[in-house]
Amino acid sequence: MNIIANAIDALDAASVGKTFTEIQANPQLITICTEVSGDRQMALIRIRDNGPGMSEEVRSHIFEHLFTRKEVGQGTGLGLAIARQIVEEKHGGKLSCISPPERGTEFVIEILID
Repeated sequence: MNIIANAIDALDAASVGKTFTEIQANPQLITICTEVSGDRQMALIRIRDNGPGMSEEVRSHIFEHLFTRKEVGQGTGLGLAIARQIVEEKHGGKLSCISPPERGTEFVIEILID
């Protein structure tokens, strides 16, 4: 849920100053896909948005405890750190992020299938 909430916040921030016509021409999208890896060993969950993406500098810190780009009172910097902890420590999986600037963001959750 933290990943989806962050995607919503990023898309909302990206729409500030745009007209309804501009937003209608390029609608904001969050896509969630599930799949099984080719070797059938991993379940993959992909959460992707078509927002502004992130710089490499920001992306390199997003899973750090207390890191946030949100204004004071808007974010705690715990969401993605907790998400990674749940995926990796509790489930033995992997949480990764792909986010080229101006090309959206994709989080990939990989969990071993028993």
